[in-house]
Amino acid sequence: MKAKAWLIIAALAAFIVLIAPALWRELAREEAAVGRSVTGTVEIDPALWRSGLADVVKTDRLALYLVDPKTREPVALTFESPLVPPQTIRIGEQHARSPAGLNGELLLIGITDKDGEVFRVSPGEIYGQLPNPVTLGTERVKLVLDQPFRGSLFNTVETAGAPSRGAPPQMGGGAPPMMGGGGPMMSAGPLDGQPVDNAYAIRGEIRVAPALAENVSPSDRLVLLLFDPAQGRPVTSKIIPHTLLPQAFTLALSKDMPGVEPGKGYDIRVVTDKDNNPFGSAAGELVGRSKEPVPLGTKGYVLELDQPYVR
Repeated sequence: MKAKAWLIIAALAAFIVLIAPALWRELAREEAAVGRSVTGTVEIDPALWRSGLADVVKTDRLALYLVDPKTREPVALTFESPLVPPQTIRIGEQHARSPAGLNGELLLIGITDKDGEVFRVSPGEIYGQLPNPVTLGTERVKLVLDQPFRGSLFNTVETAGAPSRGAPPQMGGGAPPMMGGGGPMMSAGPLDGQPVDNAYAIRGEIRVAPALAENVSPSDRLVLLLFDPAQGRPVTSKIIPHTLLPQAFTLALSKDMPGVEPGKGYDIRVVTDKDNNPFGSAAGELVGRSKEPVPLGTKGYVLELDQPYVR
């Protein structure tokens, strides 16, 4: 064998001797990290693509949460960006929100984010949760994003279980100065970021009459209006970006508004909106109205979409 060949072999041997300990340490660190993490892949339910409810682009980011199922509080958070599902994911001890670390069984939740504020709903954002809690060290999980995002950690319109006490109530009771489309002016309700006082709120559930259910599509918007019977006009409103019935709702007013007091009755109207024009009617749109004024402080009120909406 030529001297040059021996020199090459010697150089390779020296390189291996030098690099092998570093490689071994890196593999050990990787194995330890996997043992203190949940790893797998994230995918999107094809049905969301077909329905048009999913709009995921590479510039979106994926917020991954590990949540304590007993306290319903997030204990770890990380972001994946860019987002090109299906792709690998990992969240674990290094992402813990507390120095105490992570223990026990945990829920894995994923939320896509378009605007840098995870709990503000933007059209096309979607949500997924593993069906069962997992422990650290679990590998090859498959997190499927299979629902439109509704604005909270457990994907309800209500804000219970939001990731921090200061998170604003998404799709909350506050109304813009004008609904749009030439509609009437409305007084503002509580500002986003302020807690809702139950004494000044009406909470309940929206349903649809079985005979009209075929008219409701997940891509419909739900437009809620709260009317003061004495004034004959709406005083606050809410738009829910998708119709996934039965649908929880909250309508709230600020206690600083003139004439507002606990127990005062208000009329409620809910309309499905298929064409982004809540003050016009399109084929297949439905409306539901409260039968009598509903007092502030009411919980569990059922509002049914029971008539075609005609203007």
